[in-house]
Amino acid sequence: MPFDDEDPAVAPALSAISEQGGEDAPSLEDALEDTDKTQDFRLFASLLPERRQQQQVSGKTLRRGEKDFEAHGTRAQEGALEASRNAMHDVLSYTRAHRPKDYSRAWYFPEKWADVPAEEQKEGEKGAGLFARERVVVVEGEIKGPLGQNTGRVVTGPAVEKYKQTSGWLKTWLLPEEALYLVERGSMDLWLPARSIEDIFPVKKDGEGTSSDDVEGKEFEDYELGIPLSLQAAYALLIGQDGERGKVSLEKYQVYSNLRRTGYKIMRATPMPPAPPPPEKSQTLWQWLFSLLPTGQPQQKPLPPYGPLVRPGLYRSYNPIFEQLALIPRHKPTPNQSGASSTSGSPPSPPTPEEPFKIHYHVWKSSSAFSKTRPPPPDFRIAVADARSSSVPTLEQLTALLEADTPWDPPPSPPADKPGNGGAGVGPMYRRLKHAWRNAIVAVVDGGLISYLRFGEMAFGEEKLYERIGAGAGGEL
Repeated sequence: MPFDDEDPAVAPALSAISEQGGEDAPSLEDALEDTDKTQDFRLFASLLPERRQQQQVSGKTLRRGEKDFEAHGTRAQEGALEASRNAMHDVLSYTRAHRPKDYSRAWYFPEKWADVPAEEQKEGEKGAGLFARERVVVVEGEIKGPLGQNTGRVVTGPAVEKYKQTSGWLKTWLLPEEALYLVERGSMDLWLPARSIEDIFPVKKDGEGTSSDDVEGKEFEDYELGIPLSLQAAYALLIGQDGERGKVSLEKYQVYSNLRRTGYKIMRATPMPPAPPPPEKSQTLWQWLFSLLPTGQPQQKPLPPYGPLVRPGLYRSYNPIFEQLALIPRHKPTPNQSGASSTSGSPPSPPTPEEPFKIHYHVWKSSSAFSKTRPPPPDFRIAVADARSSSVPTLEQLTALLEADTPWDPPPSPPADKPGNGGAGVGPMYRRLKHAWRNAIVAVVDGGLISYLRFGEMAFGEEKLYERIGAGAGGEL
């Protein structure tokens, strides 16, 4: 029968894995963390310690391929189904434990940095945002493994000088999304303290010894200091509404977790400084006098209210024809912000982005050289929107998002030496349009399903195809 056939490609692999021993043998945690491949419960069940000691799972326990949709009442089919259920039950009921070398413990202290001014955003003049008020979880020691490269920060800077030499000073503090991600993937235990931070992280002052009876009397057992929290309790503590200090919305955490699991490096976005106003152009007396003289360049005459759009005549190029057909003014990107002008004649005020269409995360590719304190310019800028509480952004919202939260980054210009060369082809034109002059990504979350949409400030009118068509030989009409 087909349900009794063993998979010849999987059974030898399971036996080879079971024969491995020592530190080279894969663990169940490693198998469960491999989310890129389809989960094979035969492999997971064979890695269980109980299965290794008692018996190995047969290759016919759980199989891929066609399913038996109809029961025919044979003992072979009932035995195969029961063995599959038992293997899946053993895998799902396995208790995952921390390895001693990868064990990390953190404590929840939401009031440590509550008095830090909200205006404090950076650690110095240049660098990533510190967000000290939002860091509510402190880690014992250091975060082990590659996760610590872009997770957590040591809170320092002029705004927190009064906290120097206090409990928790020079410790790694986590944002709520960072702490919840580490708890969810099983890399850290989050504890709820039952005592103050001074008891858990005592400060050793100068002149105090460590062998006195007073110091020995302050030592506590682990469960006298606090209790470990489950994943559900961590969600309850760290998930909240937008604007709550020390919490992150569920939609923002889902985007953060998805990007971290995909391999990207992600940090909270630091607000961009306001762009300086454009300098006023001053003219000398000679420049003003020369500006009154005619330039000699033919000015385009206004179109008559009737008659053909293209004036009759002899044309030897397509350029003047298409220039006459360009009736609708097109958008031309500029580095200056197009805000609302004030009545006093001052420069226009920059647009203010509104929630949820404002940059929340800066994202880097996994191959980027990275520093938590001074990261390079991000590869992507992401805003997070809830599909069930927001709608399609308006033109004003997109303008504020692109001009206030993204830098001026024009695409590379095509070479101007030869109009018909490769730089002026269709491929480079599409790349310039896709890059845009400013760009941002909006992550739309619909009940856990994330869709990434890219918005950019483009200039289709700057790509004049008629100049390339009529520039070559034989372009006469």
